[in-house]
Amino acid sequence: MVDTNIQTCSGVHTLHVKFNRMEEAEKSSCQLPDVGVLNLGSGQGQHENTNQSETKLALRVDEEGNEDSAPATEELSTSKYSHPVYRELSILNGKINKMNVAQLKSHLRERNLDTSGKKLVLQKRLKSHVCQQKLKESGKEDETASHRNLYYDYYLVIDFEATCDEHQNPTTYRHEIIEFPAQLVSTKKGQIINHFHSYVRPLINPRLTNFCTNLTGITQDKVNFAPTFPEVLKQFEAWLEDRGLTSSETKMTVLTDGPWDMGRFLYQQCSISGVPYPSWGKQWINIRKSFCNFHKTEKMCLKDMLNHLGMRFQGQPHSGLDDSKNIAQVAIRLLKDGANLRVNEKINIRKDGSYNPRERVVNNITRHNFEEIKRKKGLVANNKNSNSSPDESNLENVSDSDCDDSKNEESEPLWPDTQDVKEFPDLVNANVMKEI
Repeated sequence: MVDTNIQTCSGVHTLHVKFNRMEEAEKSSCQLPDVGVLNLGSGQGQHENTNQSETKLALRVDEEGNEDSAPATEELSTSKYSHPVYRELSILNGKINKMNVAQLKSHLRERNLDTSGKKLVLQKRLKSHVCQQKLKESGKEDETASHRNLYYDYYLVIDFEATCDEHQNPTTYRHEIIEFPAQLVSTKKGQIINHFHSYVRPLINPRLTNFCTNLTGITQDKVNFAPTFPEVLKQFEAWLEDRGLTSSETKMTVLTDGPWDMGRFLYQQCSISGVPYPSWGKQWINIRKSFCNFHKTEKMCLKDMLNHLGMRFQGQPHSGLDDSKNIAQVAIRLLKDGANLRVNEKINIRKDGSYNPRERVVNNITRHNFEEIKRKKGLVANNKNSNSSPDESNLENVSDSDCDDSKNEESEPLWPDTQDVKEFPDLVNANVMKEI
């Protein structure tokens, strides 16, 4: 006969041991890797033991900060990626991929880097930092410097607000710009350094609808005594000129959240006001395309992009001034995380400013198209060899992984859908449109 007291004690002891083991396992899973896991030293010992399968995973970063597959092993002996540092980066990237969120944030904090964003964002941020540091230590920094952040000195972030009426067909309604904001972002400083802002008095529909006021926060008194669009446009272009942004030597481009600001609102307003479409607005960066291309996500609205980066919208949604500030913050975060933003959309108008209704208003600028733009505007300069053409820095990056459509089809309608819960959650969810 077995002593029940012994059985009970034995069972308790067994459970106690099991719980101890579970606690130890949980603790070990949360612990950061050893110091050697992300060794940022020379790593010479690692180079000798790297086999060919690891070599094929060597990091390759294209001009826009996207990780591409490495060249084949047989190409490494003759390509610039044959340097041992790329093999070491392959190993480090693999280790970063295995980290959990707590580990990623810990390593980012150690390097005084931002810890906001989802796991994939944190991984990309840490990889970018480690890559830059390793390349600098190995003396390969100059080769990548010619690829990164040399397209533009400034982003001009614009987000117009225009008249709107929920009872009108958006495809035929004549929108007039009523708010003209612009944030000037320095790509070198990674911050907003100046801004322009003015309300605009509409002429066709001088009385704002309740729907428009609820959407934008713009009240009638703000536009009643505001200057007309031709006056505001003149003020804005004087503002650009005063800051040297109209000089051919200044590399500046417009950046927007979607195709609507340039392809719909600005074009239609210039037609209404009888003024030429401005040259500075003929090409622009649609940050939605740049964002999904860099982070490999589906296209997101501004709120979702901020959420993906661990950021929150600051201010009032659909206020042009606040929208432009938040769009600028997304662009700055992409820039700091290693993205090299480029123009990806253009307006399709004739030289006289007219538009062929049988053609699309907005066309995509594919990477192949951008090569020609780079040649004409000299957007990339090779400091190491002044005799080489600006285009040579991209000869090895021939893949076209942009999210724009290579068939030049319009990816989005050129008018806002006020029933879209993602674009207008504050209106749709609150049933504001049903109340007015």
